[in-house]
Amino acid sequence: MRLLRVIIWLPLFFIGTVQALINGVEVPSSDWRSVVLLELIDPDTSLHTSCTATIISEFYAVTTASCILHEETGKMAAKVKVCIGHKKPFNGENQRCFNAKQIIRHHKYLKNSGLPATYNLAYIKFDKALNLQKMGLNPAQIITPNEFSTLVSNHQLPDIRWVGFDAGSQRKKVKGIKQQGTVKGAEFDYQTRTIKVDSTSVRPGNHYQGIASFIKMESGVWKFIGMVSQSTPDQTVLYYPEFNPCDEDPITVAYPKPIMQVTTTMTAFPVAGCEMIDFEQTEGFDEFACKKLLFKSLSWKKALSNGNPVALRQKALQIYKENNSTNEAGEIYKLLFQAKQSGDEKAAIVLAKFLLQGNLFDEDRETAESLLVQPAKNNNPTAILLQAKMLLFPEGQSEIAPSTSETDQQIFALIKKSATAGLSEAQYLLARLYQLGIGTTKNHKKAYQWYAQSAMQGNADGQFQLGMQWNDGRAVRRYPELALFWIQQAAAQGQLDAQNQLGLLKP
Repeated sequence: MRLLRVIIWLPLFFIGTVQALINGVEVPSSDWRSVVLLELIDPDTSLHTSCTATIISEFYAVTTASCILHEETGKMAAKVKVCIGHKKPFNGENQRCFNAKQIIRHHKYLKNSGLPATYNLAYIKFDKALNLQKMGLNPAQIITPNEFSTLVSNHQLPDIRWVGFDAGSQRKKVKGIKQQGTVKGAEFDYQTRTIKVDSTSVRPGNHYQGIASFIKMESGVWKFIGMVSQSTPDQTVLYYPEFNPCDEDPITVAYPKPIMQVTTTMTAFPVAGCEMIDFEQTEGFDEFACKKLLFKSLSWKKALSNGNPVALRQKALQIYKENNSTNEAGEIYKLLFQAKQSGDEKAAIVLAKFLLQGNLFDEDRETAESLLVQPAKNNNPTAILLQAKMLLFPEGQSEIAPSTSETDQQIFALIKKSATAGLSEAQYLLARLYQLGIGTTKNHKKAYQWYAQSAMQGNADGQFQLGMQWNDGRAVRRYPELALFWIQQAAAQGQLDAQNQLGLLKP
């Protein structure tokens, strides 16, 4: 029986509250003629791999290091056959094949300092020049190191356009179909020297891995900034198709669920290019510009001394993760407060979380409430959820109980807004409100639907409650096997009610 993967929610606690907006539309191939489908074929091993690449000149293309497949393939680069095309179907008529004269990798691909190999790029040189006009290709304009460092110093990166060859399309009459997305809220990660974005609206799986990333400059020119090198959930839940709650009445959402959350990593080409072994320098990529980029403009120490709010927040969270105690509480508070004062909305939310939890700093609900006002006004779903939880648990209690009718309706409206934005905890709480009839009329069918969405994003409480829905036959028929499956998922994450319930269920 074929297993399907579902990407689940990545906790927002450490990564802040970046939300990405990705709108999938079809793009005429003439608009992005630098983006191609590339296939590497090793004649000795018959090993094939296809991935998106970006043509940057008649001799060079850029792709992700994972496209190289294996270290052995990289060593035999001269023997690798490279086929390029930007039309479907991808066959002899619509592709041109060459031998790769050289494959240059971002040097951490072989000697990485704890970073996954997929965080890096490969730079492919062909054995002869491409006939760009005949192939209908137009090389991408590359953002220079100086231009990139200027963007990073502005704290928030502008919107990024993702463009990739849709290799999975089954439609007929497809010519040059690309998948396009406008990504908001990406930021530079000083620790890994990559671009990170957390998304609640990408498709499951690695659909976007290897996709080309472009930024529109003030001049109106789109410039190539890098490649999506990894889209990673915190973990992956496996389940059988007949155990998919979205296939069972009365849930109304289609499968696969479009609201999933992953962290997407983009390798910035200016950074990778400067660190690639034997990288052939092009305009803007001179040795001085690269050294300035890597050792000054993108230095975490330099960014901290300049009061860059993103760098301050990232440093505070790194200290917390590396030293999970109150020893560094003062330094963490100082960094987060300074970032918040510099206008970093995510720092305000993280600081509010700490103040509400009371495990790092003394609990201070009044200050936390004031920190959340502006982010909530800006419709940040995490800030809205925290506001709702302060009303739902006014004295820090763990049980949901009715309050005044006006307060209950306010709680319901806030949680529904956050749940609709894709936060799994909000989805679980919304299901509870429907189940208990708090702030709304009791509705077991809607409770089931929101439990299902929360469970499929990996929320342990949602998984337990979804299992109990199937166990008790609430809004759905009784299905003991399915109940056992979801309760096991919750128990594996340490959910105590689920662990206790397992002993009462028959295998």
